[in-house]
Amino acid sequence: MEFERLSPAVESIRMPNDAKSRVAAALAAESAVPRPHANWRRPALALAVLALLLAMAMPVFASVEPIYRLMYLVSPAVAQFFHPVQQSCEDQGVRMEVVSVSIQDDTAQVYLTIQDLTGEHTDGPVDLNDSYAIRTPFDCVAACIRVGYDEISRTSTFLVTLSDMGGNVLTGNKVTFSVDQLVSGRHVYEGISIPLDLTCLEEAAETQTVRSIGGGGPGYQRDPDSPGMFFEVLVPGAADPDFPVEGIDLTGAALVGGQLHLQTAVKNHADNDNHGYFYLMDEAGQRVDSYYSVSFIPQTGERIDYTEEVFSEPDGGFSQYKLYGDFWIAGRHIEGGWQVTFPLEPTN
Repeated sequence: MEFERLSPAVESIRMPNDAKSRVAAALAAESAVPRPHANWRRPALALAVLALLLAMAMPVFASVEPIYRLMYLVSPAVAQFFHPVQQSCEDQGVRMEVVSVSIQDDTAQVYLTIQDLTGEHTDGPVDLNDSYAIRTPFDCVAACIRVGYDEISRTSTFLVTLSDMGGNVLTGNKVTFSVDQLVSGRHVYEGISIPLDLTCLEEAAETQTVRSIGGGGPGYQRDPDSPGMFFEVLVPGAADPDFPVEGIDLTGAALVGGQLHLQTAVKNHADNDNHGYFYLMDEAGQRVDSYYSVSFIPQTGERIDYTEEVFSEPDGGFSQYKLYGDFWIAGRHIEGGWQVTFPLEPTN
């Protein structure tokens, strides 16, 4: 039905015949793909707008990002066909650029760089803070990792790997890669000793029940059919001034029912992604990890992200162990709009 409605609009566009054929074929392919009724409902209005857009001049359509997003909801293949190629962009004094594309059958490897043009916006290598998005006209498995940094030019290099889930050859397709946030100057505290005396732990004076927003470990089990899980945690106290990790506060350390609870707090977590974990170590190098961890956010007041790690008492008791941790702390954070669109064609 969608192909029948939209095909006339496609035919009315003034473009080369081979381009018309590719767009029409993409629409036909989209209409042939079965969609679960509950999870995919294309609004009639979106289809009408799509037909109208296809009847417009290509440069007009390609220059309007909201229209492109609407188009992508209806047909990713057609949206990517129309999206203009732009292999570099600049925002906030930072430049992103596609520098190399390599294709091997159903897998593509793309190298792109992010460069601080003036040296005033980042501190060392940048992380994308999980804010990147990849738009393709095909179903794929994708990954992005930083693979290098040049200190002289202040340039971070990333490798994006795309694999078609259907095993199809990728050559000739077009991909859009976008980033909203950059974090730089990340500091790693690895194996740091925590000055907390485990020989004189006390039972918690006060606890509270909170709803978990996430967690892990063998003692943490989330029911997928439950709207939330509830855990007993420490009531946050004042930040420990001796905690050696800047960017994370230690707001509680006490026993609850014989288990050791360690609570940390992070402000502005969405911007910095500061995180880490504790572990116990005895003199023989025997390591003990937490039984489970739980994350929660208070319902009132300033937004603060809390994580509470819970340790079951090891053989010999807590007094035979010392406390250590690994933590990752972000430095500078900037927001912007970096986006490149490039064809999947091997570069020379």
